Amino acid sequence: MAKALPVVLRVVAAAGLVWLIYALHGSRFFRLYPLAVVLVVLGVFAQSLLPGRTPVAERVALRMGEPPTPSLRRYCRAATRAWAIFLSLHALVTLATVFCSPRVWALYNGAIAYVLLGAMFLGEYLVRRKVRHAETAATAPAALR
Repeated sequence: MAKALPVVLRVVAAAGLVWLIYALHGSRFFRLYPLAVVLVVLGVFAQSLLPGRTPVAERVALRMGEPPTPSLRRYCRAATRAWAIFLSLHALVTLATVFCSPRVWALYNGAIAYVLLGAMFLGEYLVRRKVRHAETAATAPAALR
């Protein structure tokens, strides 16, 4: 819980900053709010890839009951890296929509972004299942195959 608090404070600070900018300068800056959220999440994923830190995907996998094997750690580091790349690209598109019409901004940030995030979650889950299944099959005794 203590580690989650700084993340919450970052999100609240980012949201407060965006609202302040909106109050002072208008609606275009209000549209930066989704970008601020994406950048905070990207920061969490990226920081977890630093040496000596546990990647976000590994923390999730361990909480789901996965055994902490070296192959799981390798896979989770790669998955966290993939999420960081995805979030970086998502942040760029989110920033670009700030300069588009409000309709385009709303379509991307209110619908398309959620579909893409869901597809990334589903894709990562399916790949992890396939990798873990292949690993389990490879280590099972010959009589069980």
